[in-house]
Amino acid sequence: MNRMLLLAVIATLFALAAPASAIVYAPGVPGNPPPNAVPNKSFTLIASEADVVIDDGVVFRAFVFNGTSPGPLIVVDEGDVVEIVVKNVGQYTHGLSFHAANTQTSKFVGNIAPGGEGRLVFKADFPGVYMYHCAPGGHGILTHTLAGMYGMVVVEPKKGSYLLEKQLGREPDIKVYLIQHEVYMNGRDFYDGKPVYVMFNGRVFRYVTEPIQARPGDYIRFYFLNVGPSLVSSFHAVGGIWEYVYKGGNPDNVEVGLQTVNAAPTESYVIEWRVPAEGNFLIVSHAFGTQAIKGAVGIVAASANATPAPVILPNGPVAQPPANPKRVVAPFEPTSPDESKTFLPGEKVMIQIVGNSFYPKIARVPVGSTITWVNEDVLSIGSGEITGQHNVAAVKGPVSFASQLLKNAEQFSFKIEKEGEYNYICGIHPYMKGTLVAYAAAGLPSSAGQGIGFTFDLTAFIVFFGGLGALSLLVYVGEKTSKKT
Repeated sequence: MNRMLLLAVIATLFALAAPASAIVYAPGVPGNPPPNAVPNKSFTLIASEADVVIDDGVVFRAFVFNGTSPGPLIVVDEGDVVEIVVKNVGQYTHGLSFHAANTQTSKFVGNIAPGGEGRLVFKADFPGVYMYHCAPGGHGILTHTLAGMYGMVVVEPKKGSYLLEKQLGREPDIKVYLIQHEVYMNGRDFYDGKPVYVMFNGRVFRYVTEPIQARPGDYIRFYFLNVGPSLVSSFHAVGGIWEYVYKGGNPDNVEVGLQTVNAAPTESYVIEWRVPAEGNFLIVSHAFGTQAIKGAVGIVAASANATPAPVILPNGPVAQPPANPKRVVAPFEPTSPDESKTFLPGEKVMIQIVGNSFYPKIARVPVGSTITWVNEDVLSIGSGEITGQHNVAAVKGPVSFASQLLKNAEQFSFKIEKEGEYNYICGIHPYMKGTLVAYAAAGLPSSAGQGIGFTFDLTAFIVFFGGLGALSLLVYVGEKTSKKT
């Protein structure tokens, strides 16, 4: 990389950690706060870490805004002067990227240390649907978004700007603020774009188990946002055609009569649609094999005597985490035996550091093995949450070990001489946790079957295909209902 360019990049990344100060704004550019502006809308986002429920008995160990993932909905009007206050009450450095703001943001709300806060003021000059997400800077922007720190911002256009509202002379009967997002088991899957779940509004199959109630003829406005962080959504209604679609949610970007809208990460739409008839209408990401089957399916349940909720929020309702969850999805730390790999005597033991996690998170190795960690994270400049540099440091076990700071592709090796369990972390990112279990080389550990070979699980087989059958039935019912009409 050109030396001057490299220095500029480093300066930019470190500027995120600098205290906010007065800056020069370009005159006449929309989005900048007017001189001496007094905000007429103010919101507070509280950054922290929490366990959130994403399915019955399934918990996501997340980074959150205001205790939920997705975070709270923020709605303002075109022309508002908006204040966003970010308070970090968590254990780790956080920040904010606010896509509805066409002005400098990182200088004011980027890289906020625990106990700190930042304040952003901007003018909402562009109507539409936008994403906000955590942005501590650099590498941390990617991994904190992976961890669930995102939400939706809506800048409502000046009254009557959407066509169906103009034609009908009234506001929607139902406003559905819908976020599609992904959950990953670990950083390796994040790099490879292989989520374990894909969800609408914070839960797997949320609107299958909690259908959106509507009546025939109801005017529904979807505010649809794909926050990713990696996959392209293909949003479709089984038995429906979107009447008016506005890319980005901006009323100037109108299309008519679409079967599907495709949304890359951060891409959004306002969709106007009237419910054609009674019956179930599936709303789904039509990427069946990578998204729908993993949870990106819902139902609009239409009946003449329904009592619709006028607003569907992206961050609720929220369930309390169970005392004994059947699964904890934690991208950065081991939580269950199925995240382990057993290495046999003589087998090379390599552990990747990738996406701010160790892979595998749990490694069972014979005593006498040499363990090699290799850093696959690429951004090797900056410090703290900004950097993709890591180290390996034992915090518990028969003996201690620690590496130097590892840049991309650099390695650290350590020979395990004593049997037992070793817990280790990255000292730069202490939420990154891994485990080594050293067993006597004379024989495999009692749990050696985990992570190797093939085990046929009849119950899992039945449940899996039963689930496929249930999904197929839902699609069939929705399509049959539309055909009858």
